Amino acid sequence: MKFEAPKPVFLDALQMACNATPSKTTLQILYNLLFQLKGNELEIRATDLDMTIVLKLQVEGHEDGSIVVNARKLFEVVKELPDFPVIISVDDFLFTIKSESGFQGSLTGYDASEYPSLPEIEQGKSFKAPLKDLRFLAEKASFAVSTDFSRMSLTGVYCEGKNNRLEMVATDGHRFGKAWAALPGTTLPGVILPTKALSQVLHMSEDPEELIEVEIGAAQARFSTHAITLLTKLIDGPYPNYENVVPKDFSRTMKCNREHLMAVLRRVSTLSNAKTRLVIFGFQNKSLQLSAKNPDLGGDSEESLSVEFHGEPVEVGVNATYVLEELRLTQSEEVHFKFNNPLGAIVIEPVMENPNHFFIVMPLRILKEPG
Repeated sequence: MKFEAPKPVFLDALQMACNATPSKTTLQILYNLLFQLKGNELEIRATDLDMTIVLKLQVEGHEDGSIVVNARKLFEVVKELPDFPVIISVDDFLFTIKSESGFQGSLTGYDASEYPSLPEIEQGKSFKAPLKDLRFLAEKASFAVSTDFSRMSLTGVYCEGKNNRLEMVATDGHRFGKAWAALPGTTLPGVILPTKALSQVLHMSEDPEELIEVEIGAAQARFSTHAITLLTKLIDGPYPNYENVVPKDFSRTMKCNREHLMAVLRRVSTLSNAKTRLVIFGFQNKSLQLSAKNPDLGGDSEESLSVEFHGEPVEVGVNATYVLEELRLTQSEEVHFKFNNPLGAIVIEPVMENPNHFFIVMPLRILKEPG
């Protein structure tokens, strides 16, 4: 095998491929990349057996062939090369890297037949979606994915196609995010996508308008562009019936300026409890008072801002970090807070015509000090 490739193009491909190699595994072959050259098309494949990335590059091919070689070490070598074309040649499993700078290095490769084959997609349903829509949906949901692997179904993003739209949802039991984008004619049974794979999908193209072909099977999903294919195992369900958590009617609602609320919340939360990040929201007719205490420091803080509030006055405890994260993702001039009681779900949504996302934060119990 022998070919030449521009260093930046080759390096970008290696970097993306390395994202699919495992950090730890007992199967040594998975630390490697599979290279297959036919004519001027180079295919690079990487897998950790849960996720597989296949990249196709146009190179200057001189001799067809295939080989398996260490991923991280090859990436490190190519990264340090100057921006001259990279010349790769293989002779009897010796993988040689050359540069016009005068550099030459080699790695011992392995037989390509030892590399795992591509997984099959069974009973697949396919559709196409613009990359910008997938990015929007993933951003609004994936922040709330759980890191508790005793509840595997919550460690991924739930994706479903219904009512002529594509929806993504995630929750860890404390936070919740849901977003949707118009996708006429798409019907997709709910599946749970691993966040690692979804994150890689969002980097499959630099063009936000590019259509990503999506195929969802019984146990695998495939995402494809003309140059990159990503396959991933789906997370076993079922996903919790999150619709039961979202209130349909609200006895208390608040509307306020998003940036102003974020600024006040950031200031007040500087003196909140380091572990719970508890800030008390005191809802009144035309004002919202935020207050926090830090017993470890013997300190406290408070500040008020003008709001539109409807309902009985009440105090609600929240995790400031969670609320700030959801406010940052809301990205509208004004926001709505909707809830019923001090321990019920708080819905945070943008004030806009035809909202396409909302969030939920679960309140913290306010423990009254003795005396």
